[in-house]
Amino acid sequence: MQVYNTLTKKVEKFVPIDENEVKLYCCGPTVYDFVHIGNVRTFIFYDIMRRTLLEDGFKVKQVINLTDVDDKTIKNSKLRGMNLDEFTKKYIEYFFEDIDKVNIKRADVYPRATENIEQMKAIVLGLIERGYAYTAEDGIYYSISKFKDYGKLSGAKVGGGVSRIKNDEYDKENATDFALWKNWTDDDGDVYWDDNLPKGRPGWHIECSAMSLRYLGETLDIHSGGVDLIFPHHENEIAQSEAYNDKKFVNYWAHPEHLLVDGKKMAKSLHNFFTLRDLEKRGFDPMSFRLMMLDAHYRSKLDFTFEALKKYEKTLEDIEIALKRLEKLPKTGEMEVKVVGSAGSELEEFKTAMNKDFDTHSALLHFFKIINLINEKANKGEINLMEYEEMTAAIQKMNLFVGILKDYTVPEDISKLADERKSLRLNGKWNEADKKRNVIKEAGFKIIDLPNSDYVIIKDRKYGR
Repeated sequence: MQVYNTLTKKVEKFVPIDENEVKLYCCGPTVYDFVHIGNVRTFIFYDIMRRTLLEDGFKVKQVINLTDVDDKTIKNSKLRGMNLDEFTKKYIEYFFEDIDKVNIKRADVYPRATENIEQMKAIVLGLIERGYAYTAEDGIYYSISKFKDYGKLSGAKVGGGVSRIKNDEYDKENATDFALWKNWTDDDGDVYWDDNLPKGRPGWHIECSAMSLRYLGETLDIHSGGVDLIFPHHENEIAQSEAYNDKKFVNYWAHPEHLLVDGKKMAKSLHNFFTLRDLEKRGFDPMSFRLMMLDAHYRSKLDFTFEALKKYEKTLEDIEIALKRLEKLPKTGEMEVKVVGSAGSELEEFKTAMNKDFDTHSALLHFFKIINLINEKANKGEINLMEYEEMTAAIQKMNLFVGILKDYTVPEDISKLADERKSLRLNGKWNEADKKRNVIKEAGFKIIDLPNSDYVIIKDRKYGR
């Protein structure tokens, strides 16, 4: 396996620290609102990394943190008149609902920042003791001038006149001393901790250093997050963790690129800020969004449009129809008969692409070649048994990597209605047959008629409204 390492700016062979377990840390959501589709692109990439590592035979421990205390969560919980825990739990539930919609496998651990305050305090105290942190009138700050390797990930330079910044997030080119611990103010309300540090709360950056250390250890195999986190968040994580542990923090950094909307960065002021729920309101299956994201390399910017999403929705349906037709085809020949042009070579090419820096775009080309082969066989009306087994196995294996096919069951009453409709059509009772079709459609399913008077039943995708 080869991965692009943001730290070295090159593609490298992946060699885990421990061959028995890959330590994978991924920056999760700040749970103050619904996640937008740009976040979802990042979360889908996390899923692809984990799936690929697992299918390559690695054991993986994946940790995705939940930021439930920071400037945004405190501000928005107060605006809603809710306590912090009640407020963030609600958006944690929404987050899990969203990742389920796009078939993201659950990570091994989802630690909440508020459950790891003691670990954060220990690091802050350790950094003070080591001379990397100092106390100011409004909190405890990290002195970036004391860390000689500051900027090695992002290229940020430490200037002569370094200033302090208390805000959790900032978009500046110049490096700035950042808050490890923030002294309590009236704006924080009842959100504070006050044991062996001044009454206050942690800064955002210290949270990931503490949680990655607790659940994965001092050095991680892979750390991932959106490209917007390279600076300052990930740069600050490196400075904190390496100063505290005296060891390399991360071996491989992986950063998926921005998702644009109609060529522009998402912003509520531009009215181009969308969540999966917004896509569903327009009639789209969230799985079409997953397919769209995988049809581009994660390190390339991707422009989201609803017209493009319609095409991926139609593509999902075409895949599903092809696989349903394959199941219904008469199988001929013996298992030991080898078929020229089988799916096995496409599967190997697919896996090769996935192992070249998680190149889902190139991998999907081989997936669709098998779908095309299936359609050719379906049009001929039969398939060799060996070829059927090979095609089925290849599609199933590919899906373990990319997760674009979700299983679902067609209810027995829907199947019965479809059989009744077929009988009505064979007897020329078209109006009654159409009524059956409409009932099936209202139940969320769709009948696709085949040339031999047979049919397949699939989910009804509306292609957006």
